[in-house]
Amino acid sequence: MKKTLLIIFGTASLLACKGKIDCQELSGTYSTFIEARKDITKANYPIKKIQSTPESSWIKRIEFYSCNEKEGYLIIYTTRAEEYIHANVPITVWEEFSTAKSKGSYYNTNIVNRYPFNLK
Repeated sequence: MKKTLLIIFGTASLLACKGKIDCQELSGTYSTFIEARKDITKANYPIKKIQSTPESSWIKRIEFYSCNEKEGYLIIYTTRAEEYIHANVPITVWEEFSTAKSKGSYYNTNIVNRYPFNLK
């Protein structure tokens, strides 16, 4: 019984990791934001932060993915079902943003137009 459970668990673990790539292997060029988000969120990163923001009337969730522990991708999900991706966001900006009293104000003042994510 123990061997069977171990084999099942091992197989499930391998299947769960299948398809994940290291963040260093991301192409960095995408045709659509949907394609970019899928790639970014499914890769393995040394730093991956996901935070719900129920105190915000506009921003529902924020995510930060960093490959080099200095800067990374910031993904914003809004209450209006909009998604925004920003690239090369310093981890210090993430730290300030994630603890800001007003996520919307911080976003508009410190992130918008400063860290663009461009499609090819």
